[in-house]
Amino acid sequence: MSHPSQELAEGLVGALVAAGVRDVVYCPGSRSAPLAYALADAERAGTVRVHVRLDERGAAFVAVGLSRAGMLATPGDGTDEGDALLPGVARTATGAVAVAVVTTSGGAVAELHAGVAEASHSGLPLVVLSADRPFELRGVGASQTTTQPGVFGPHVRACWDVPAGTPADRRLRALVARAVATALGAPTGEPGPVQLDIGFRDPLVPDPADPATRAGRVARGDRVTPADRSVGAGQPVGAGRRAGATEDPVAPSPHVLLPRPVPVPWTEVVDPTLRTVVLAGDGADPEAGTWAGRAGLPLLAEPSSDLTTAPAWVPHQQALVGAGGPGDGVEQVVLTGRPTLSRAVSALLSRPDVRLVVQSRTTSWWDPSGNADVVVPALAAPEHLHDDSGWALLWESASREVGERIQALLARSGATRPTLAGVAAAVWAAPPVVLVLGASNTVRAVDLVAEAPGRDDVVSNRGLAGIDGTIATARGLAWGSGRAVRAVMGDLTFLHDVSSLAVTESERPVDLQVVVIDDHGGSIFAGLEHGRPEYAEDFPHWFGTAQEASIGDLARGYGADYREVTTTDELVGALAAPVRGRSVLHVRVGIDPSALAEMSLPPQGL
Repeated sequence: MSHPSQELAEGLVGALVAAGVRDVVYCPGSRSAPLAYALADAERAGTVRVHVRLDERGAAFVAVGLSRAGMLATPGDGTDEGDALLPGVARTATGAVAVAVVTTSGGAVAELHAGVAEASHSGLPLVVLSADRPFELRGVGASQTTTQPGVFGPHVRACWDVPAGTPADRRLRALVARAVATALGAPTGEPGPVQLDIGFRDPLVPDPADPATRAGRVARGDRVTPADRSVGAGQPVGAGRRAGATEDPVAPSPHVLLPRPVPVPWTEVVDPTLRTVVLAGDGADPEAGTWAGRAGLPLLAEPSSDLTTAPAWVPHQQALVGAGGPGDGVEQVVLTGRPTLSRAVSALLSRPDVRLVVQSRTTSWWDPSGNADVVVPALAAPEHLHDDSGWALLWESASREVGERIQALLARSGATRPTLAGVAAAVWAAPPVVLVLGASNTVRAVDLVAEAPGRDDVVSNRGLAGIDGTIATARGLAWGSGRAVRAVMGDLTFLHDVSSLAVTESERPVDLQVVVIDDHGGSIFAGLEHGRPEYAEDFPHWFGTAQEASIGDLARGYGADYREVTTTDELVGALAAPVRGRSVLHVRVGIDPSALAEMSLPPQGL
């Protein structure tokens, strides 16, 4: 007969499978061992994919990447083991996939916090299973024990304390279904992380005399058909009971419906007499391109909005909305997603003379200045063109002028060695693979130089816009999508997460290329007020923080192929090659804030 801890672990894993969780990130530990054995059986049964990671912080961001993989515009074709999503995956209305993360007790749980916070602000459905000591060992000085329930504070949508010895019955199945539903945003419409803190008593290993029964219980959740487990807007979470099904002591799971926002008619909230732009930030509504196209309005779209392929997209927003550009004439903005890349865009949205219409499925809409006139959960496309037919033409003309100036500056500045902007332009123009853009200067440089044709395969962690876990996120995207991934980042971002290059001997291989734009420190601050001459004495130590580390030795030490490129032509050639296996492409660039500033100037021909 199985021990109580093993029965609880098997019941949890079976319930996760029944609720549509197909990917689990597991970090080794002693207190979480019952879950390890249960996951091993589930993986052998083909009901889940388990990704073992040593570092909990990296594990959380692998889960972020796995969850984001469901939102990619073009998933894999499902033809091999590591490709795309297993059947019946639970996902939010926007496509993000529910992913579980398992840790042992103590400091391991705290290490997840950065990734949990990113998932919270990005609306990604993570289910944290934190193994814990039983209640009698809490608060008495037991090793590796702290207060785990609620440790993530406001960054989880809900937290449940599951006591040691909880029976693996229908109530447990219902609890897990509730947790997954909450993570998916049902019925609140606010997806995000949740926590199940689970007490386990010794013994923490299964009864060796009961392997067949143990495997059968774990695999039980897979008896539900894939169609029953499919989750989306207006679709159920949980397996429910099928007609003719055998009585199951841990079934059924409840049906919980995801909210389906009703689009508000365009004419009810958008004033057709005002000169208007549609602005799309990270997490934008996919319909925003249709809104702009049918209205004949310019679309300003950040790279990770995945709307730069829309015909209405007008590149070079940072230059166009600055003082002296066509942005001066804006009277109304239709905003979707969270714009986080440009002070000029933030200034536009804060202007008191600009009417702001916000589309957001959740209560976390962008409006730092309190300037929103109306907020809608969904917006129907207009039926007629905007009154001013010359308005969009003005933006298109201005964008062409800025683009020509940027191309001239790229040709001039990159003549001797690669530059930040030049690398950004080369990455954008390279043959398409899933593109992960690191925070700070990298994503901003791409936003500055990107031009048609656009891309709908760009990911950037803009929930908190931090450099944490960028390589780990890319690894999760590669695992979750089955596609090649190119992650582009600065040297500090690389060093911050370099351990995520590590692999275990048995893990599934990925095709992941990391492009390191090495400017020897935090050069983003050089373009801010901290880079002014009057602060030059303090800048290197307090803001530049250049590191004495060998990127090549680190890459090779983790078993990745390494190559340094020194010219723009060499870079373009390297980016044109297929992404195979794990590799690091190292590009040294100089710090030249004045060049980026010149590229972001407004057009002069207006």
